[in-house]
Parts: sequence; structure tokens; C-alpha cells
Amino acid sequence: MSYLKKTLMSSLFKKYVMAVTGFALASFLLVHMLGNLQALEGGPTAINVYANFLQTLPWEILWGFRICLAGCFVLHFLTAYLLVLENKKARPQTYAVKKTVACTSAAKTMIYTGTVILLFAVLHILHYTVLNLNPEFKTLEWVCGSGQYEGKTLHDVYAMLILAFSKPAVSILYIAAMFAIGFHLVHAVSSMFQSVGLRGEAVRYKLNAVAAIYAVAIFGGFALNPIAVLVSKYTPLEIVPVKQVVSQYEAQAAAKNGKVFIDYSFLKKCGEKAPCKIEKPAK
Repeated sequence: MSYLKKTLMSSLFKKYVMAVTGFALASFLLVHMLGNLQALEGGPTAINVYANFLQTLPWEILWGFRICLAGCFVLHFLTAYLLVLENKKARPQTYAVKKTVACTSAAKTMIYTGTVILLFAVLHILHYTVLNLNPEFKTLEWVCGSGQYEGKTLHDVYAMLILAFSKPAVSILYIAAMFAIGFHLVHAVSSMFQSVGLRGEAVRYKLNAVAAIYAVAIFGGFALNPIAVLVSKYTPLEIVPVKQVVSQYEAQAAAKNGKVFIDYSFLKKCGEKAPCKIEKPAK
């Protein structure tokens, strides 16, 4: 029992936990980013169908995934904070002064960017998943015009994203949080390989470059949606239909008729393959 406790509390074991959970979280970020980018495909179909697919997975799969992801998240940050406390207790002041010279800015701020990410994750779930911060978004509905969900009413995630990011404060905070995530990944991805013994001197700089490229890709991919919405709102360049969606939403919300159905028939890509004309279902 004492051996098991000693192993679980060792710094080496904690670093392995950091590496494994970090890999899971970094992989999730990539998948989540690719899913979000479907909002830029020219209409609501792709992202609404994708979101409905995720939300209607068998509960064993959906909640199994959510619990595993939450477990990785909690373990990763709890272990990180424990390692920071251990380092502060064990590291002499003279060693700390010498060591910080070799540290990058990303490495020195890991605990701070990690804390920002933790807070952002909670707000993000409340904002877009649970919808506690914007309960009015629960009224957004969309009737699928093609595919296996043709004629079915789904939640309009497309309109929800546009309405949320049309508020500059939300977009700016979101982009800032994505920058913190990207900055965190610059060191995290590289050190992940070091923790499992795969980052030797021969490949150190190559892995550092891979980590930097991955971090930039994640930041850029997540930042595209809010940037596209702000550009569409404040410039003549219309990447997504912000003005039309916002005006329709405000008019229907003011009428207080319950569910809000955005009519996407104005989109240029409407056609037989992906009809965008949305009619409110008869009661």
C-alpha cells in the first residue's frame, strides 16, 4: 500500500498523467475545432446536422465521452497544480533564478494560461452547451431541408453562434481565450512528448516546431468563426449572414411567439441539394 501511494504521489507518475490527459484534451480540441468550422460552409445545414448527431448519440456513448473528457480535464489541471506546489517547495531560490533563463514565456506562464482555460471552459459550457447564460437561445429552431433529418426540427446552432459572436465583447473574450489555449499548447504539446521519454535532443527542435504549428492551427481555427461574424457585421464583406439572422431573431423574439425560426431562403447556396427555405411547422 505504501509503495502504491508513493508511486501515485511521485512526480514522474504525475507527469505521465499530465501527458496522457493532455494528449486526450489536445485531440479533442482538434475535433471540436473542425466541427465548429462547419459554420463557414455557407449555411446552417452542416453544423446543425452535426450538432444534432452529437446530441442524439446513445446516452451511454454521449455521457461516457463527457465523463471521460471531464475526468481528463480535472486530472490534468489538478496534477498540474500539484506539480507546481511540489516545485515551489523543492526548488532552491538559486536554482530558480538560473532555470528561468532557459524557460520560454509559454513554459513560465503555463499555470496562468491553464487557469484561464479552466475558467473559460466553465463559461463556455454554460454559454453554448447548457445555455444558462443565454436561455433565450433555447428557442432557436431549424427545419432540416435535406438528408436523413429532412423535415425534422433541430436546434439552430448556426443562428446561435452568429447571435452570440455578433456581440463584440463575447467575440473578443472568446478570441483571447483561444489565444491563451494556443499559447498553452506551444509548451504543453512539446513537453507531453518529453514526459513519456520521446523528446530527445535529436528531435527536440522538430517537436517544438510541431507544437508551435499545432498551437497556431488551433488558435486560428477557433478564432475564424468570431472573426467572420465581426467582419460580416461591421464591413461590407458578408462571410456569414449576421445582419439577416440578427434582424429576424430580434423581430420574432419581440413578437414573443415562442420558438424562433430563421428563414434562410436568402442564402445564395439555396438549391435542390441543400434547400434553405424554412417554413414554420404547422401546430
